[in-house]
Amino acid sequence: MEDKQFTTYFVSVLGALAVFTITILILANSLTSEADELDKGIALAIAERTQPMANVYVGTVPAVTKAPAAMKVASVEMSGEAVYQQVCAACHNAGVMNAPKPGDKSAWDQRLAQGIETVYANAIGGIRGMPAKGGRADLSDAAVKAAVDHLVK
Repeated sequence: MEDKQFTTYFVSVLGALAVFTITILILANSLTSEADELDKGIALAIAERTQPMANVYVGTVPAVTKAPAAMKVASVEMSGEAVYQQVCAACHNAGVMNAPKPGDKSAWDQRLAQGIETVYANAIGGIRGMPAKGGRADLSDAAVKAAVDHLVK
């Protein structure tokens, strides 16, 4: 008789626990369904804040009507000598990738034969291995031209 009584109590407790579990699951589901709308708003806000700073396009670049404020670069005005020392000297003093060295008359004569405006344009826009403005996009065109004048004198 004891086994039958134990089995009865055991089944009763298991049934009560099953009913309790189902009640908790239903209650939790009803409470979280309201939070889903809030979670979607939070997810959208996070996605907006974690957008990449730039995009890489292969092929056709989409038309941009107006550049965002973050993409605008302020121009820096410096003397030609300062620009040369800070930006140009690293490559031109060593002749990296055939960069003409200061005082190398034959190398500069070849370039100046095309005209000083061409040399300016190459320094501003970049040529072969040299990046535009020596890699300093914040330099003004006038500062780059002053650096070229300093370099070719």
